[in-house]
Amino acid sequence: MEYKEQFTQTIAKGVAALANTYGGLLLVGVTDKREVKGVKEKTIESIAEHCNSKIEPPYVPEIIPVSLGQGSELYVLVLRVVPGTHTRPLLVDGIAWVRHQNTSHPADWARLRDLFAENAAGQYQEGAWNVTAPQLPSKAQGGIDESVDFVLRSGLTVAMTPDATWRPLAESAVAAYIAALNNSPLARELADLVTGEAVGASISRFQHKGFNRSRTVRLEWAGAPSGWPNDQKPSVEAGARLEVPGAYGQPGTHLRVEIDVVVRFSAAADNLRQAIPAWRVTIQQLRLLIDAMMATLSSKEVAEPVAGLAGVDPIAVPQPRALHLVTARPVTEVLDTSRLRLIPEAGTSRGAHLLADPARDLAAVDDRSAQVKDWLVQIALDAGLLGMQQLLDSLDSTSQ
Repeated sequence: MEYKEQFTQTIAKGVAALANTYGGLLLVGVTDKREVKGVKEKTIESIAEHCNSKIEPPYVPEIIPVSLGQGSELYVLVLRVVPGTHTRPLLVDGIAWVRHQNTSHPADWARLRDLFAENAAGQYQEGAWNVTAPQLPSKAQGGIDESVDFVLRSGLTVAMTPDATWRPLAESAVAAYIAALNNSPLARELADLVTGEAVGASISRFQHKGFNRSRTVRLEWAGAPSGWPNDQKPSVEAGARLEVPGAYGQPGTHLRVEIDVVVRFSAAADNLRQAIPAWRVTIQQLRLLIDAMMATLSSKEVAEPVAGLAGVDPIAVPQPRALHLVTARPVTEVLDTSRLRLIPEAGTSRGAHLLADPARDLAAVDDRSAQVKDWLVQIALDAGLLGMQQLLDSLDSTSQ
């Protein structure tokens, strides 16, 4: 964190230094002694213009005004610098500033080389698409597992402090992360999907399984309704990964957090001999699942252990901004489209790659609900389907 009592010409240097290191917050309206003074709201415009003109390439951080109270015209301006949302290095007057020992310094030759090499080598995919699309699971004998209806993936990429990049992923923080997942909206929604109309279910909570090392954590969740064949994959599976990718002796600079959900709804109907012709996942089921995944990844309970692993403050942990849906068959054969209209000769789609509106706070119920609705509309349109917006509005009216 860095503090400025008022607007000064050094703000751009402070922003660039945070951006070139591991991100953070710059508070305008607070002294170095942590005394809150406040500034006028119009200072936002001055800061935005200053950063845009002084920083090369132009960069303006997120600016959050925090009122000092009812009746006050003063604010503390929180400049939130999130790594991975800009090119590095950022220069001010031709200098790449970095943070060290709570002060800003010009980068030395080695650090400057690393900053330029970071982008040139493509070690970290900048922007929102830093969570790659999942692959459909394969059968043991090879080929795509036809029992899979769809796979969902989302996640986070968190910049780590320099000392954290050399540490193994602490068992205590990983244990806190597992506990957060097992008590999350996602875990509850997964259990609801498994149970459905069944009388009972067998559920295995998130736990270590598969390839686990000092800098790689693999977790699995699995569930199936009572009567599910033992020789078949569970009807619902989830995988969670924590990883610091990098070569031996050259650890990565970002912690990757990913969650996958694999659903076999149609296989559930077949295996339990339910008389459901052309069974499909309902729009409401998909909506609740996506909402639960976003609520979990943007929650304080998940952010805190992730921040501990990355060596940063929880507020520096970004929210999920990308969601991938991959289907084994055309979307029109996976989703219940009975209340939607198919566009003639629109072609087929096997999923969607979705970005969140960066102005929305996915930890807030209303913002998250609006984002999920937008994503469902996009999924439908990409699949050549009309009427999703009206269907969602109708579901909302019914629930109210």
